[in-house]
Amino acid sequence: MSIPQYTVFITPLKNDTEYSSTIYEATDLVKAAGITAIKQEIDSGNYDIGLYTYADLTITFINYSGKFNPETDSSSVFPHARDRAKVEVKFTDTDAATTVVFKGIVNDEGTFQDLQNQTIRFRVLSQDSILRKTKVAGGLLDNGMLFSVAIKNLLNRPAITAVLDYDAAKINVGLDKTIDDVTSFSNQDTQVVLEALLNASFSVFSIDSTNDMVVSDRDVKAGGALELFGGGDPGGRDNIISIRKFNDGLHRAFNTVTINDATATDETYVTRYGARIKKFTMAFITTGATEASIAATILAGFKVPKKELEVVVPVDTGKSVEVLDPVTVNFSKQYTQWKGQSRVPLAGSAIAGTDVVPASGGGVRIYPSTAWKVTGIAHNPKTFTSTLRLREV
Repeated sequence: MSIPQYTVFITPLKNDTEYSSTIYEATDLVKAAGITAIKQEIDSGNYDIGLYTYADLTITFINYSGKFNPETDSSSVFPHARDRAKVEVKFTDTDAATTVVFKGIVNDEGTFQDLQNQTIRFRVLSQDSILRKTKVAGGLLDNGMLFSVAIKNLLNRPAITAVLDYDAAKINVGLDKTIDDVTSFSNQDTQVVLEALLNASFSVFSIDSTNDMVVSDRDVKAGGALELFGGGDPGGRDNIISIRKFNDGLHRAFNTVTINDATATDETYVTRYGARIKKFTMAFITTGATEASIAATILAGFKVPKKELEVVVPVDTGKSVEVLDPVTVNFSKQYTQWKGQSRVPLAGSAIAGTDVVPASGGGVRIYPSTAWKVTGIAHNPKTFTSTLRLREV
């Protein structure tokens, strides 16, 4: 049996464009509790329809040896530059199986040293930060180009594929219309343009376990669901530590959607919940029919409130979960003895007229027949837990 642990690896640059073949394991020099939470999520803000968020990471290292000093120091492990060095965080479970839970690049602007305590704090940008560092060059996108083709052109460029892997088969949008006017995209960074196209195509961006960039619709992924069980499961499969932030999803329900001058409304839901309005300005769309189609698509996806919750599980359970994965939750009421009773009566051993039925606790019962999809993941290296944010399908 292996001891569960997180390990950290650094791959330095050997020149401006190439990485060293030497991967340095820095685990032993990570300060205790020196890794912040590792997060990725879509629709991250309340009252908002988001696209994707990969949180940056802070790692604090012990630097007595000077290994993490700038490249100008001969003791440094960085032969060329600290900036843009690759960082990979892995989790090893009790069966010695290893899962990569974070990949990023060092942002030397956010790196600070504490000379008294001999520590150094690295700011590690998530890998998708390369999208913020890459501009959209002229001629890359054209009027009349399908959303799907435009997104492929954005992502399949050497500056991006040096960090993230590209597979055209994994780029599939929810709504594929054409761009009317690319003028507003000129000299924008890739992330800004990608977000605009994702909103218009009702799609989300993620990075899968093979390091491939993925663009997909918002539907739950196909395949077997991760099964989660609350305390008291008859089969002893308990893997839920806690459930929190259970809500009816009204904060993310919109019954009126406007794209430029086109508006789609569902009057039934306006009457039931009051006007809940979402507006988008899309300068690259000028055709009324396209505006109306985008508005109707977003409305259909968000007009109905859908329950949301956060479930905390051991990292062994959550380590391989990806955004939009299917999940089932079996959370029963809890049964205990009544105050003053010495035990919970069991069938076959209770005496009629003497024992009483056990007391039930918990006002919410979640049935495994309800389908959920993952919209957020947070791994906590300090507590060895994972928090999964779920939305009802």
